[in-house]
Amino acid sequence: MEEKTLNKRGPAPKGRQLRYLLVVDPDVNERFTMSLILQRFGYTVCAAGSVREGIEFQCVAPPDAIFIETGAAGADLMSQLRDDARFRSAPVVLVADQAGREQQEQARRGGLAGLLGKPLDPAEVFLIIQKVVERGLRRNIRIATALPASLEDGAVVQEGYVTVLSNYGMFFRTLEPRVPDDRVRVSFPVWGREVTVDAVVLYAVSFEDGPFREPGMGMKFVNIGPEYSGLIRAYIHEHILEGLSLPHAYGDSPAGVA
Repeated sequence: MEEKTLNKRGPAPKGRQLRYLLVVDPDVNERFTMSLILQRFGYTVCAAGSVREGIEFQCVAPPDAIFIETGAAGADLMSQLRDDARFRSAPVVLVADQAGREQQEQARRGGLAGLLGKPLDPAEVFLIIQKVVERGLRRNIRIATALPASLEDGAVVQEGYVTVLSNYGMFFRTLEPRVPDDRVRVSFPVWGREVTVDAVVLYAVSFEDGPFREPGMGMKFVNIGPEYSGLIRAYIHEHILEGLSLPHAYGDSPAGVA
């Protein structure tokens, strides 16, 4: 078989970069819920009960975005936040009990980056993150995971792990990534069932790209059937909602998967 090189390597997805987010909410339960959702999207989170506490706590790095509940966002404290060089450029998302017109107008006038309503909808949280943190248009939710997987290309079988999973693709961790446009077959377990899908390599990452980059390849599913698609979607939704008192807004639970 002809040897291939990684001379067509593409950029790694932005979600693989380390991001820090600050969550400010006086309600400990709401603070926990927001923080856990963000963590399950792959972000490092600092949480505080007030803006003052957030400033004093000092995140390990300047936050890439700040999520503030309206009860914690007094005008004087917001002014302090903007006076601190570490937080000055971070986009601010207001979290309100009811995201009505008045609060939307307040967000627009105040230069806020976005507005989230309560109860939290993880899908809306994900879209806000894409807008204010990643500056992208990604609409499909992806999660960090660790599913053992095997890749088949003819008679060649390669073992690795699925470390990022979405409804439409995955990141396959391996020390020997393929080149973009390679078509392969990948198998991995979901809730004890073997999922086998065809995929095409979109980009590859090796250790040459830097010490903090995970080696492997991003792949897009092709010719995936509705049974496997529904199983993956339900797995992602359950992963996000596990342990949270939120409605299952994403469709079937594990028991509802055929």
